[in-house]
Amino acid sequence: MRKRINIITVAIVLAILSFAYARYDYSNKNSATLSNPFGKHETTTVSNPFMDKAFFGDWMKDEVVFAIVIPVGLIAIGLGLAMKK
Repeated sequence: MRKRINIITVAIVLAILSFAYARYDYSNKNSATLSNPFGKHETTTVSNPFMDKAFFGDWMKDEVVFAIVIPVGLIAIGLGLAMKK
């Protein structure tokens, strides 16, 4: 029983990490970091005003593999391995 719970937990954690990576990648693609040219080590991040700010939104269409396919696959595989006798 403990092994089954561990398998499901690992699958869920990996799915969350994949989703987090997809959100990070989308945000990274739609923003730019500007630094001070005078060497003051000051930076600012400017994001695209048309970037989808919603946590679950249209951005998932752009990052469909890491936001939807891989997390669903990992959870399905984890449940399949956990239910296997």
